[in-house]
Amino acid sequence: MAVAQKSGQASLKAFILDANGQIRKGKDGSSNFVELVSSLKITESISSPTIHAEMSIFDATDFINTLIGNEFWRLDVESQGKQISYIFQCYEITARVKSEKKEAYVLKLVSPAFVNNEITNVFGAFQPQDAATHVKKILEDVTNLNSKNGKKFFAEPANKLRFTSPNWRPFDAINFIASKATRTGTTSDNPQGAYVFFETSMGYHFKTLDKLVEDARDQENKFVYVYGQKSTDDNPVRNNFLITSLSFPNSFNSIKNLRQGTWSGYVIGLDPSTFGESVLPTKNKKVTAQTAYYTIENTFKRMSKLEKGGKLPIDLKDPEIKKLINNPKRVHYRALPTHLWDSEGESKTKGRNLNNYLDTASYNFLRKKSLEAIQLQITVPGNISINAGDGIKVEIPRMQVKRKKAELDKVYSGTYLVGGIEHYYRVSEMKTTLHLLKDSIKVAPK
Repeated sequence: MAVAQKSGQASLKAFILDANGQIRKGKDGSSNFVELVSSLKITESISSPTIHAEMSIFDATDFINTLIGNEFWRLDVESQGKQISYIFQCYEITARVKSEKKEAYVLKLVSPAFVNNEITNVFGAFQPQDAATHVKKILEDVTNLNSKNGKKFFAEPANKLRFTSPNWRPFDAINFIASKATRTGTTSDNPQGAYVFFETSMGYHFKTLDKLVEDARDQENKFVYVYGQKSTDDNPVRNNFLITSLSFPNSFNSIKNLRQGTWSGYVIGLDPSTFGESVLPTKNKKVTAQTAYYTIENTFKRMSKLEKGGKLPIDLKDPEIKKLINNPKRVHYRALPTHLWDSEGESKTKGRNLNNYLDTASYNFLRKKSLEAIQLQITVPGNISINAGDGIKVEIPRMQVKRKKAELDKVYSGTYLVGGIEHYYRVSEMKTTLHLLKDSIKVAPK
């Protein structure tokens, strides 16, 4: 196919696959059902284990009666010279409206692994090994990995972890592992955690938020998007990288951050086996309970930053801000896996392991919250080369011109992590909406 010459230009092919993965043909011999598609929305997110999509159908051919609602679809999307084939499984037909001899409805689609996740259970005690190895083994129960038609698995090495799965769904088990895993290769007594598990068009990922931040910061040839005027001659070289719409989903909210414990709080670990001995909060010595205090000011020093040498986007010198940050209002409770270290030779390390367990819980929370400190939502011409977890650069000029020269906004310009991405296709055109996250700024706020 020819490379799109107009900004936002895209093409789509939509096929239904049979049980053998072959393209199914209609009664008239046709196989591409793109003429029935009025719009398509494909979504990736670092907080979602799989890709999902919504496809709107305008049906004047009685196509609805050939569907059972569980079909496999192959969607071939091309934009800016790149083509991706998505494999989806339909799990719902909704919003169906009939008008005379025409119908409109929406097909909700997900990666087949999501449906397999609903019919698969993980049960048993898992012995100590790299947490990423656990994830890979569990993931193989719901999808093919690294095969000819399978997806790739990109994992960051983690600590050795043992756990018990009480008949969880695979993705629930993976989320549990992600909440307990920490990075390897560090000499710190308090290693970084905050693992996330998600799918992109490239494959499945099991990485820490810090790893995503480091990769986004150090990524070469990042896409650079500029907020400015569109070229009148629709020059694709320039217009393909213009921001067509810009919004700020969440600005500063001190009350919300205070109540959610975004800046400081406590993590209390309790052993469920001793709950019957106490009424919480307790000082009963029979009850295994530990408390850890956390604050963003101290924990932020351990985090990787999107901006090298970056600072918190809040003024720590302001006494009113300082008062908010150092006033914990949130308590997080965690069940202590006390008896996981009962075996001989490990009892001496129990206290340290439990302290690390609470530290990991607080770090996971603060790492996610710090990455939401600065958020942007931008819409750009369709670009399927960008995935959730990638890094991009954004240039936003300040409203006021200084010395007849436009300057960039020092807070909202810079490197961002793509937290979520939505490709919206409609009649040969595509636009991409990016939910961008940023944890730091180059200069201290004034």
